[in-house]
Amino acid sequence: GAAVTSTVNVTGRTGNAPSNLAVGVDIVHTYRGDLVVDLIAPDGSVYSLSNRSGGSADNIQQTFTVNASSEVANGAWKLRVQDKA
Repeated sequence: GAAVTSTVNVTGRTGNAPSNLAVGVDIVHTYRGDLVVDLIAPDGSVYSLSNRSGGSADNIQQTFTVNASSEVANGAWKLRVQDKA
């Protein structure tokens, strides 16, 4: 299916994002093994959070940790979710 994105605009931060950036997601879906979930940094760099993992279980309610220390903290960060069934 088509990808769905959600944007969070970060402002007022100095320097880069942390090496242990916590990304919490609460996605309701009947078969999470179909989903690809990515965090997209303001410069377009893509960090894979979940790539069709979880099998036939429902929903993704989890906090992922990402080393985003090479990214500037401020800007539009996007969470992209796509059903790859």
